[in-house]
Amino acid sequence: MQTVTLNKTMTKRMAQPVLMHKNWDESVTVDLATKNVNDLSDARRLLNKAENVIRAQENRIRQLEDMALTDELTGLLNRRGFILSLQRELALSRRDVGSSGVLVMVDLDGFKTINDVWGHGAGDDYLQAVAHTFLSNVRPSDVVARLGGDEFAILFTRMTETVGMKRMEKLEKSFNSSIMHLGDQVLPLRASFGLACYSSTDTPETILAAADRKLYAHKARHHQTQRR
Repeated sequence: MQTVTLNKTMTKRMAQPVLMHKNWDESVTVDLATKNVNDLSDARRLLNKAENVIRAQENRIRQLEDMALTDELTGLLNRRGFILSLQRELALSRRDVGSSGVLVMVDLDGFKTINDVWGHGAGDDYLQAVAHTFLSNVRPSDVVARLGGDEFAILFTRMTETVGMKRMEKLEKSFNSSIMHLGDQVLPLRASFGLACYSSTDTPETILAAADRKLYAHKARHHQTQRR
């Protein structure tokens, strides 16, 4: 059995931390607490600043994405945005066997004359009136796009060819009886329409080509009728 003998020096050394604790300056504790609070506040400010930067960057990215998919003049989808919408609808139709929709191609009649006679400013106003007329005659679930120049497209989603044909004929009649005012002048809205039904077996290229053929066949019949 070992016996430990503590001398006065060892006892004093062991007691020293206790004595330091008893004589601890409270101001040191306050300073440390204040520093911790300040550090936490600084961290929160930096975190808020970082979150604001991230939100601004996300908003900017969304704006750039919207610009990349939207026609600046009319606010409609552009060709790229329309193709993405068409791809999405075709994918949905592949998951829901038997579902279909209708693509309507639209080509304005006499638009070049409006630009030549009234100027490009009038042409821009005309295109905006065309966009407004289309949007006023479709469902919220339908898709309207300006593919470029005087060419537009409308996607009637979840619709049979028979119903789509009736919808297109109604839209064509309404559109071709509409007008726009240009100062004291009245300009009629005129366009030719072509329809193609799509299903799960189609691709964007095949459905656009089919609707194009129907459109130009319609224009050819219209011109033949005018010459008689």
